[in-house]
Formats: sequence, C-alpha cells, structure tokens
Amino acid sequence: MGLIGVIGKQLQHPRGLLGKALFAWMTPKTIEHARWTADLMEVQPDDDLLEVGFGNGANIELLAERTSKGHVRGAEISKTAIEMASRRNARAISEGRVTLHAAAGGSLPFDDGAFDKACTVATMYVIGNPGTVFKEMHRVLKLGGLAAVTFPVRENFMRFKPAQTDGFHLHELADLEAAFRDAGFVETRTERNDAVRFGAHCMLGRKAASE
Repeated sequence: MGLIGVIGKQLQHPRGLLGKALFAWMTPKTIEHARWTADLMEVQPDDDLLEVGFGNGANIELLAERTSKGHVRGAEISKTAIEMASRRNARAISEGRVTLHAAAGGSLPFDDGAFDKACTVATMYVIGNPGTVFKEMHRVLKLGGLAAVTFPVRENFMRFKPAQTDGFHLHELADLEAAFRDAGFVETRTERNDAVRFGAHCMLGRKAASE
C-alpha cells in the first residue's frame, strides 16, 4: 500500500503515532467546520450535547466551553482518538462536564431522549451507512431536539487524494439529505459554507416536538 493509501486508512480509523500526527495536521483544517456547526446549533450554556466521532477532542473542547452549565458526551471508535481527546479535555472531564465513550455511531450507549442537541462533524465519508447513525442520533434526542451533520463539499473533497482510496464513501448530498429525513428528522435544511477548507455542508433537523 502506498503512502496515500496509508494516509487514507488512518483518516478512516486513526491509530498510533501516525494517527496522532494526522490529527495534528487535520485539526486546523477542520476546526472551522466545528465552530460553524456550533454556531448553527446555537449552543446554550445549559445544553446536554452529544458529538459522534469526536476525533482528537478539539470540538468537544469547543462545545464544553459553550456549555458551562450543561454536559457534553462523545462517542468514538478510535482508541487513539479517545486517548488524545481525554488528555485535551482532562480538566472538563475531572469537573464532570465532559464524558467520552468508546462506541460506534450506529450503536450509541445512551437512553432515548437523553440530549438537547447532537452533532457529527467530518465523519460522513468514512461511514458506509449514514442512515444508521442518523437514526441513533434521532433516538437519543429529546423531543424537539436538534441534530447537525457537517461534512466537506463532495466535489471539493474528491480532489483530496486520500479520499480516493478504498474505504471512503463519497455520498451524494441528496442521498444524505434523504437518509436524514428518513431517520425521522423534521424542519430539515442544509446550509453551505464556502469559507472553510474543502467547503462544507451542514444538515440541520429536529426531532418532532411530539410523537
């Protein structure tokens, strides 16, 4: 496997020293995606929040800063990412404001209706079946809760050579939007931001206020 292939595999599931190095390289390129997402979600100090696929914890840190009276939980499958995020958010974890979980987005270890808001940033193209993640995000939201799903603009990201390797799933925007609605989200809309690296789409939707 060539270097591009190795980088592609690490971006899908970061491991070890190379995974840590890639996080250090990618975070400055994607943190603006996370800030934009938090702005669109209008995060409040008392929100209980979930991030699916939190990487090295940079966005967890950002969310924790905005939820001084709430709680932020994260779900992530990469042990390397969990180690990095745990160090980065050590103070908030010790204060009981952040909790990190080893879990896949399609099988979240949380009760129904546990969160005010849920997000996932820069994960869609490494997930084969995003609909399973959307359904789980919908399940764990409170009635009226808000979900945000942010990912690079497909046409731009396709020019990023590691994204051309096996294991990436460059879903069409329309397919992601349909899966998001099929998961049960209402009042859906998609925002676009061309000022960030690769450009970005953010799909927003709510769990219905009554069932």
